[in-house]
Amino acid sequence: MANEGRFCLQDVRDIITTRKGLLFDFDGTLVNLDKLNVDAYAFVFKEMFNVDFTRDDFMKYISGRGSREGIIEYLASKGITEFSSQELNDLFYKHKNELIKEKMNSEIYLLPGIKDFLESSIIEKKRKVIITSSRKGHVENILTHFGIYSYFEKVIDRFDVVKGKPSPEAYLKGLEYLGYTETECVAFEDSFFGLQSAKGAGIFTIGILNSGWNDDFVYQLSDFVIDDYRVLI
Repeated sequence: MANEGRFCLQDVRDIITTRKGLLFDFDGTLVNLDKLNVDAYAFVFKEMFNVDFTRDDFMKYISGRGSREGIIEYLASKGITEFSSQELNDLFYKHKNELIKEKMNSEIYLLPGIKDFLESSIIEKKRKVIITSSRKGHVENILTHFGIYSYFEKVIDRFDVVKGKPSPEAYLKGLEYLGYTETECVAFEDSFFGLQSAKGAGIFTIGILNSGWNDDFVYQLSDFVIDDYRVLI
């Protein structure tokens, strides 16, 4: 059950109303690409190493963090330590882009209520940035397709930081860009590593419940949990 946490719903609405900046993760927070990501990684790992990559592997090693570190750890767990990161990344993004084109309107979708939330009178004038382990071009392509990219003034991606999530560096950079303190902002996250990153930066963090994917940790790591943004407006 969502809409739970350390605060009551009205308190959370009041917090959002009074704060100046909103920082959003991308995948699993604005759009859901988890199944597509798993399929793309599974294809690459099978093609290059003949190993079977599962959803559990995705959640343990890669979801919400920079893929490079997760890939190294996952392959090491399979006894694979010598490989071309460039070749792997090239093959992954080639296959992922093909899947996005093929399944943009069938397996990729906006999280419930996010467009209504962004368009609401309370939210539309607040400054909003995206903090993601994905690539800027990838984010722009998908959010433009769904008509919400223009609501965000900045994307901070994996190439803007030295340490990816769960390090708080990306969220701290978001605060620095906005010129706000952590007490003037709210973060929205869904992944194990992403929630640690936002909370590590000291930001009030709303967890997005993706049933079947993050039920086992989202309540423990978030200040409040929702499964539909419309409850916040």
